[in-house]
This record gives sequence, structure tokens and C-alpha cells, in this order.
Amino acid sequence: MFAIHRPKIRRRLVSLALATGAAAITGAIQASAQDLPAFTCTNKSGGVANAPGTVTAIRTAHHDGYDRLVVEFGPSATGAVPQYELTRQSSATFIRDASGLPVTLEGSAGVRTVLRNSDIASSVAGDFKPRLPEIREVKNIGNFERVVSYGIGLKDAACFRALELSGPTRLVIDVQTPADAPVTVAAPSASATPAAASPSTAASQPATPSDLAATGHPAQPAKPANVPLVALIVALLGVAAVTIGGIRRFARK
Repeated sequence: MFAIHRPKIRRRLVSLALATGAAAITGAIQASAQDLPAFTCTNKSGGVANAPGTVTAIRTAHHDGYDRLVVEFGPSATGAVPQYELTRQSSATFIRDASGLPVTLEGSAGVRTVLRNSDIASSVAGDFKPRLPEIREVKNIGNFERVVSYGIGLKDAACFRALELSGPTRLVIDVQTPADAPVTVAAPSASATPAAASPSTAASQPATPSDLAATGHPAQPAKPANVPLVALIVALLGVAAVTIGGIRRFARK
């Protein structure tokens, strides 16, 4: 009698496993996109006192509602973000450490970033201009006695937030921007044909950023819309395979 109902039991367990896996994956995606702190218009500080750090990479990317600057550190004994201070200022003119000479960056406002007990890898550029909606230029303005300073030139004064991430160790600075306008596509006129559609329509649509969470990684080139679905299917198949294996072991008993 038990053998007759085994196929039904297997189908029910597989369906339950697939539903559970889908719920878990969906919940993780939603949590990663929503667990970001609020923007504030105040100076910020953090990190771990005396934690050493070597800046190995600096990246920028625009996301819907903010520009992101990522300062990545190489491996260290503590694995923690070094002590830092982020100071807002009403101009894009900064004073260089040690020399005391002024330097003016692109923009009309800025954020001075100071990293304690740190240095910079030789491969990291000292000045680059991403020219994002808010973050216009990032420049190294000090590297003296293990105190590293960067000037962030902003288009105008804006609120921001700071995140400390691990694996690898990163300091993430998000500068608030207006929300991106939704893309609207006009309905074709009665006289238009599919062949006559303008090729520039698709090119004018903004790319969707790949990172709306706190990963600290830059936006990647736009991918086909079915990529998340493929990833979900692969994950669910993995859950199903584990469940079926357990059912087979159970059935042999």
C-alpha cells in the first residue's frame, strides 16, 4: 500500500521544495535591495581604529537615486575598514595634505574622505572623472604618514550615506541623486510600420544598473531580461535535485 502512494508523495515533496526555494530566493533579492540606510546631510565617520588598509581599487557607478563610490582595500590582518572621516564642504576646492596647496575639482560642492592608517597601491589612479549626475571627479589629495585623503567633487551639495562591507573589505559612499525618470515609449502611429521604427529608440533608453543593493560592485552592461529567470530556474533545479536524492534514500529504507 505504501508503494502505491510513493509517486504522489514524491510529487508533493518536489512541489513543496520548489515553492520553498522560490520564496527564499525572492526574499533574499528583496532584502538586499531594501536594507540600505537612509541618506543624511551630515558628516560621517566610522571604521575600526588602528585597522590597517591599502586602497587597491576605486570604482564608481550610477544607480537609480544615487551615485556610488567604492573604495576597496586589500587583505589585512583585521579584515576591517580602516578608520575614516567623511566631511561635507560647500565648494569643490580642497587643500592637499602636507603641502597645504589648494586644488579645485569639477563641481560646486564636495566631500573630503580621510582614511587613517592607510596607504595606496601603485596601480590605483590618482585622479579620474566619472562625471556622473552627482559625482563629477575623484582625486587623491593626500598620502602622507599613512593618512590617505580623497576629494570628491560633486555637482552640487547632496546628502549621502556610508556602508562598510566585507569580502573584500570596502567603504561604499552613496551620494543621493534625483530618481531616474521612467522610460516611456510612444505608441506607433497608424501610418508607421515595424520596419520604419527608428533604430535610435532602443539606444536612448538608459541601461538598468546591476546593483541596487549594497554589493559595492559597479554596474555591469545591460543583460537580456531573461537572465534573472534563468538563474532562478537553475537554483530551483538544484533544490529539487537535493530533495529527490533525499526521497530516493528514504524510499530504499
